[in-house]
This record gives sequence, structure tokens and C-alpha cells, in this order.
Amino acid sequence: MIEGFYLNINGRIDNGEKVLSLCCESIPDVPAIAFSDTAEETLRRFIGERALVIAESKKGSGNDSKHRFTGGCSNCANYQLNDWVSDGRIYYVNLSMYPAPCQSHCIYCGVHRTGLDGKAREAYERLFEFLELVKDSGLLSENALWQISSGEIAIHPYRERIMKLVGSHRAVFYTNCFKFDEGIAQNLHDNPKSAINLSIDAGLPETWRKIKGVNNFETVISNLVEYYKWSARPGQITLKYIVLPGLNDTYEDYLSVIEIMKVLEVKHLTIARDTSKKYSMGTEEGEQLTGAAGYLAAMCHKNGITNDMFTYTPEERERVISFANELLQNGVI
Repeated sequence: MIEGFYLNINGRIDNGEKVLSLCCESIPDVPAIAFSDTAEETLRRFIGERALVIAESKKGSGNDSKHRFTGGCSNCANYQLNDWVSDGRIYYVNLSMYPAPCQSHCIYCGVHRTGLDGKAREAYERLFEFLELVKDSGLLSENALWQISSGEIAIHPYRERIMKLVGSHRAVFYTNCFKFDEGIAQNLHDNPKSAINLSIDAGLPETWRKIKGVNNFETVISNLVEYYKWSARPGQITLKYIVLPGLNDTYEDYLSVIEIMKVLEVKHLTIARDTSKKYSMGTEEGEQLTGAAGYLAAMCHKNGITNDMFTYTPEERERVISFANELLQNGVI
């Protein structure tokens, strides 16, 4: 993320928080800055922050007072010594700013769903001025990927401006699929590199209602099918499954999701987890997560579906894969 010069805008932009960062890891003290009074100053400070992180990283990791910029990084599972190479351009833009509207009530989500008052609207104007400057500065790679995950894009009050910013760039629209949006569908049709992503988290209506707090599973599946019809190619519908042990880890849920994926020609699944607990999970919870994720990974493998687990630590991924292989070798799946 440091190498690719990721630009993450993650959190409330209307209260002075440090919301511009190189990553979204849920650990304290990750390198981040708040918006400055001008777009130019914000961009200058963000470039400078990354340069200081890189310079300090070359001296070694640690969490003492000497590591002012990488103290948080030292606790991150992704912070690794390697032969990193960068051309100094931004390859990823994550728009996860709030306040923003969303109709869902996911049990793992704690972001504010308040409306946009005058202060919030001023913050959005400052944000868009900054993003326009980033685009005009030449820092943004032509191959950059935009992640649109600010509430629900289909009902976002700044939907049109966000879509204009994205333009012809690759984009992944994180949507709850409660509402079909023809503009997003048209983007999928016109840009084969774009995609939508749904955190489906359930295969059965009753589980969906339990996780999402809304009883509209059939509507969501119907909208997914509609997006699939508009797609320029298979694979533009992408799915994520946040494994919540004891809530959505049944064989029936997993099997149903796999059947849905077959209908939509989705051949890859992101097996995710509640990232708010990534660095605070106890041993027993970790074992439960490993088991539940391993079971899903094994079912995916048996059905010819690939997967990734980028929100898991390298050690967790090894345990999940090991358990999945054990299930397959013993004929449990």
C-alpha cells in the first residue's frame, strides 16, 4: 500500500479527523493526516507523509518514540521488508468518507448514518477540490483503481460528482444492491474493467435478515441478476463473504452462496472477516474464525471457485488453507 501510493479517505471528513492515509488497517497510529485549509497544502502534506514513512521504514521498524511515522505500521501484518519499487504515482483511490447514507444495518458496521448538514457539505466540497487537484497534478496513474464505498453509492447525495471523478478509470462500486442503479449498470456495460462488489454475507433470507437487519434478500439477488445482464463480461460482479462464526457459517448458507455465484458466473470469492476485531481477537475466537473460513474455502475449492483472504493475516491464511486442505483430503466436503 505504501509502494502503490494508496490514497485512502476513510472516516468522517467533517470533524477534523486524520482521514487521509496509505491504508485502512484498524490499528492505532497508522500514518495519516487531516485535511488542511487548501487542497494544495493537503496534497503537499500527504506526499510528504508518505516520503517520511518510506524514509523511516528503511531504518527498521519499531514502536518507540523514534518511530514517529511508522509506530502503527510496526503492528501491522502487512508491513514487510522487501525490494519495493515505486514510480511515485497513485495506483489506488479509496473513497470511504462519511457521513454518507446507507439503508442497511449490518451488525458489524459502526459508521454514522446521519444526514449531511452544512459542515458536512463544506467538507465534501473541500474533498472534491482535493481530488480534482490530485487528478490534475499528474500523480494519478492511468491504471489507478477507484474504490467507491462511501455509504451506498446508489443513494449518495454526491453520486453524480463521484461518478464524474471516476470517469473512465477502473472502479469497484461497493453496493448493498438494495436499489438497482442504471448509471452504475451503464458503467459496467461501457467499462469492462469496472465492477460492483456486494458483501453478501449470507446465502439464506433468514441469515441475511439477521446480518443486514433488513428482510429483502430476494430483491438484492434480483438486482444482482440485473447488473449481471448489463455487464460487458463475466467477472464484473464480485462478492465478498464476511465470515461471522456462529451467525453465517452454516453449510446451507455456504452452499446457497455458491449456487448464486454459479448463476452469476462469479468464479472468485473474497473470504473476509470483521476487520474491527482483527488485532483484538482472542485465541478461541481466532480458532472459530479459522474453522468457519476454512470450511468455506474448502467448499469453494470443491466447486471450482477461487478465493482470496486479504483481510486475514499471513499466519491466519496459512491456518485456514491448512484446515481446508484437511477437510478435502478427509472427504468431509
